[in-house]
Parts: sequence; structure tokens; C-alpha cells
Amino acid sequence: MPNVTMHPRLARTLAATALAVGLGLASLPSAQAAPPAGFIATPNGMVGLSQSITIYAPSVAGQVVTIGLQLGAEATTVQTTIGTNGYGAAIWTPTSAGTWTINALGSALSSGSTAITVAPMPTYTVLLAQNNLQSGVTDNLTGAVVAPIGTIAPTGSIQLTTSTGAVIVTSPLTGQYGTSTATAILPWIPTTPGVNSLYATFQPASGSQLASTSPLAQPAVIGAVQNLALRFPPNLYVGSPTVLQAVIGNGLPAGSAAFSLDGKGISGSIATTNGVSSFQWTPTVTGVHTISANYSSSATGPSGTSTQTVNIQGARTADVITVDPPAQPVWSIAQPIVMTAGTSVTLAGTSQSGTTVVFSEQGPCVINGVALQALAAGQCQVTVVSPGNAAISPGSATYTVTVQAAPRKRN
Repeated sequence: MPNVTMHPRLARTLAATALAVGLGLASLPSAQAAPPAGFIATPNGMVGLSQSITIYAPSVAGQVVTIGLQLGAEATTVQTTIGTNGYGAAIWTPTSAGTWTINALGSALSSGSTAITVAPMPTYTVLLAQNNLQSGVTDNLTGAVVAPIGTIAPTGSIQLTTSTGAVIVTSPLTGQYGTSTATAILPWIPTTPGVNSLYATFQPASGSQLASTSPLAQPAVIGAVQNLALRFPPNLYVGSPTVLQAVIGNGLPAGSAAFSLDGKGISGSIATTNGVSSFQWTPTVTGVHTISANYSSSATGPSGTSTQTVNIQGARTADVITVDPPAQPVWSIAQPIVMTAGTSVTLAGTSQSGTTVVFSEQGPCVINGVALQALAAGQCQVTVVSPGNAAISPGSATYTVTVQAAPRKRN
């Protein structure tokens, strides 16, 4: 967006150019364009991901203005102070997917309105199952749903199913880990001994997040009483934080547990809460390793050990983003991208993960929906982000756009 403290002459140039773009008069010199009453612009967005709304309202410079945002019955407002050059910016975090109408209100009414599309947030689901489950008693598994970027945790429920699709239980998301991970307890009374194949599927409460299904988990069901079981995700990646849990057997007293990798301690002694000791851990080495948990209750009370062999994978690679505006070559972060003040480009992009990409900008440009508009000569930074998925980490790419001055018309 334009700098809110820019020189007044440049501000007038930006304003005139913005008007030319808005009217489709890209070649109209700024000297010939009447100053516009104002405008409002923001890119298409994604639920939970903050974005900037640019407003040009020169008639109310120095004043606080209100911007209204509406999607069906859902409505909210944000405010910003208009700079001496007529520009202001407000930060907004979309809460629902769909077509939002954005209106300048009150004294800024002449800045008009715009409409953008907000995409639902992709998710991925993780099923944390014990390595050993006792048959005939209630075993609590844990499901977690992750929004890879943004600040809004998923809402809805998780369905635990067998490999054939038979539903075992559906539980609401009631817990939260950090700002963007929601959890559910999945109780199950297994009756069939042997290895069981299980999946957890996220069922969103609305269209604001996308459904997802966990990788396969294969706990072993046995008849003997288990003093301790190790609960862990099926896939572990170097550099990606995860949670290990030690789950004590039914009816055993509270105590503490400690975790180790290949016989070397990776945690201290962690007290149990509701029969579970939890440890956040970030793997640092790849390959096949052994994770162990050791539980003790008191000097004379019950104790237990649980061991699991795991294959730790290499670090997740960042999502690869491709920006390919219609009728233009594919953008490269290392190649010149040139626009002329007063023109616009339709932005389009894809990601390796298949998730939606989101654009933002800095400099003498604005993005409205999918249109990148060059307001004045200078340099714009266009940044694109993608959420990634369970196996691919979020991606980001920043492109430098050179904006050249529009040629002057000769009389």
C-alpha cells in the first residue's frame, strides 16, 4: 500500500493514477485526471489470516474513519486514521469464507466499496493413538486438527473410524493447543485383539475450514492389563514440533513419566494429569529410533515402561509457489517484473500442496481482489503465502515489481 507519510505531490499523483486504473483509463496522465473522491482496496483472503485494507479518503485527512465488512448476516467494523496524504490502512482477520462486501462508512462514504473472496482455511488432522490398547476397557485416543497458518483454531468434530469406514465415535473439538490447533478426546472400547487400522476425520462446523483425514494409525489391542502405553503421531519430521504422551493404565494412581530416545533422556519427570504425561518434542535426527516412556507412582506403587520403534523422516520442505498471471510469463523472484503506473495485472498462483495462495503488497501499489494496481513510479514487493499441508510446510515467495512512470501525452 502507499506510504501514509508520503509527499503531498506524490500523493496527488497516486490518487490520480488510482482513479485512472479504476476507470480503465490506464494511459491517462495524472496531470489530466481529476482527484478522486477516494477508493478502498484489499486482496482476496483466507480465513484466519490477517490482511490489510487500504482506504483513500483525502477529504477526511487526519480523521478516524470506519470501514464496514459484511458476509450475509455476519458483520463487523474496523477503524483507521487517514494520513495527511489521504491514505489509511486497517488490519482485518477474516472469520468466515465467502464473498465479503467492504464499505467505507460515515465521513469516508465517498471512498466507496469493494467485494473480495475469502477462501476457507485448509487443515490437516493427526491421530495420536497408543501403541498398545487394552481390550474391554475405555481407551482414550486423541485427535488434533491443525490450521497450518493464521490465528483461528478449527471448530467442529472428529470422527474415529476403522479402515473399512465403520464409525467408532464422533467427538467435538473441545481442547486447544496454541492458537491454531484444536483437539478432541476419542474414547473407544476395543474388542478385537491384534493390530487395528484407524483414521480420524475432521468434520468442520462450517465452510470456514476444510475437512481433512489423518494418516493411518495402527495400535495393537491386547487383553493383558497395560500399566503404561506410549501415545504418538504416526508421522514424525525433523524440525517439526510434536507431542509425545505417556498414558497410564485404567485405575492406576497418578505419578510421573519421563521420555527417552535410544536410551538417552529427552525430558525430565513430568507429572500425570488425568492419567497422561505430555511432552512437546522436536526431533533432530532422521532414521529408525526407539522412543521410551517410564512411569512411576511411588516408591512402592506400580510402575511401567512402554517402548516404540519409529522412523523419523527428514524435515518437511516448504511449499513451492508458482505465480503465473494470465498472458504473462511465470514470475520469478530473480527476474525483472515491470509495470507502468496506471496499469493493473490480474494475479494468479498455485502451490505444490494444492492449497490456495494469498497475495499481499508493499509500496506504491494496491491489490484489490486479484488485481494488482500500480499507482506510481517506484518499487512494489508482492508477497505470496501458502498454508502447505501435513507433509509440506507453509511456503512464501516475495517478488520485486518495478513500476515505471506513465508516459506523458504530448499536446
